[in-house]
This record gives sequence, structure tokens and C-alpha cells, in this order.
Amino acid sequence: MKKLVAISALVLTPLLAACGDDGPSATPSDAIEVTAKDFEFGPAEWNVIAGEFTLTFHNEGNVEHEWAILNAGVEITSEDDFNEEIVMTELEKQPAGTTTTETFNITEPGEYQVICALEGHLNAGMMGTLIVHAA
Repeated sequence: MKKLVAISALVLTPLLAACGDDGPSATPSDAIEVTAKDFEFGPAEWNVIAGEFTLTFHNEGNVEHEWAILNAGVEITSEDDFNEEIVMTELEKQPAGTTTTETFNITEPGEYQVICALEGHLNAGMMGTLIVHAA
């Protein structure tokens, strides 16, 4: 029985590792992809290199969505705390079923909260983290 368990582990481990997951890559990049659904971002964490990066935004939801990067050091948990002054930059409303590509430029390394700033979306949990790494 012990041999069977050991053999199963040897066979299954590489197969499971090959499947991976759709989570964020810890390796910073100059291009990221985001999928917006009702009401979440997939993945919910992105790693970019400081400077210019390209966002490809897929709205696979049934309603419009945005991708708003908040100012450094700002983190909110409720729409009650939101106002446009805390937004560093954003991809404005994108219709359901569309894909858009836009370039952003963030030069300061750090962690930035990203939200969908449309009414009801943040309160439904639509947020993530953009991690900007030094170039």
C-alpha cells in the first residue's frame, strides 16, 4: 500500500503542478490582463514594473465596469469613503462584452488599491491590488 501511495504522489504531483492556477504572477511585467465579471476582478492582484505598463481589460460581466487606481497610501472599504480626488488614474466605464487596451504610467513603487468606482461595485467586493516594483 505504501508503494502505491508513493507512486501516486510521484505521478500526480507533476500533473497538479502543470495545472497551475489563474492567480497573479509574482514576476513584475510591463503588460497585464484583467478580467472583470459581476462583481470581481480576475486576478485581483497585479505586478508591474515602475513606469509605463499596458492594461488589457476584458469586461466579461453583464454590466459596465471600471478599473480605477487610487492614490498611493489610500485604501477604502466602502463607497461612502470614495470621491474622485482619491483616484490617481483610471480606465473609465467599459461596456459589457468588450476588451480595451490602455497604457498607464506609474513611476512610484508601492501598493495601490484598484477598485471599480461604479455605484454598488466596490460594496459588492470589486477591488484588487496593483503592486508597482522598482525598475
